[in-house]
Amino acid sequence: MTASYIALDWGSTNLRAFLYQQGECTAQIRSERGVTRLEGTTPQHVFNDIMAPWQSLNLPVIMAGMVGSNAGWVDVPYLAAPVSLDTLGEHLFAVEAAMPVKAWIVPGICINRDDNCNVMRGEETQLAGALTVSPAPLYLMPGTHSKWVQAEDGVIRDFRTAMTGELHHLLMNHSLIGKGLPEQQPASDVFRQALEIGYIHS
Repeated sequence: MTASYIALDWGSTNLRAFLYQQGECTAQIRSERGVTRLEGTTPQHVFNDIMAPWQSLNLPVIMAGMVGSNAGWVDVPYLAAPVSLDTLGEHLFAVEAAMPVKAWIVPGICINRDDNCNVMRGEETQLAGALTVSPAPLYLMPGTHSKWVQAEDGVIRDFRTAMTGELHHLLMNHSLIGKGLPEQQPASDVFRQALEIGYIHS
């Protein structure tokens, strides 16, 4: 990978674009036009809009997230775990519709076993960075669909998905439980206590 490129984190609800020049992030663009919020337009149109300020730079574009799903721009096949994150670059999917911009999508990772059927899109790029900066055998990746990921020597061995974030959103916004409650505030002490309880009883 060249030291100058554009990275897109294109999920279901948001899109974040990062301009890297000589290894440094020099600009960012944020948009709420995730793949489920295209408002009647197409992924290609959104891509062209986001790229317009940087088009003259003629840089390669790497995309990750739900943009590569069957609900996104191109349905990119998953890589089956176990997967070495060092090999992600060998499986980038070229997006011909992005031409003349040279753009690729990072494939997601799947598990298809009798005891575990799971998928991730976008988290694999976060894991590549996490394993480089802070190697660990287990990662918790919070989000709408949180991931618990087992890794070893740069290889994703297994992972599980918890729909905690989505259930929380549904309960707070579309149920009697959340009706009338005040806006939530951060509570780091309570969060830490919950982690300790979960660890003790796991």
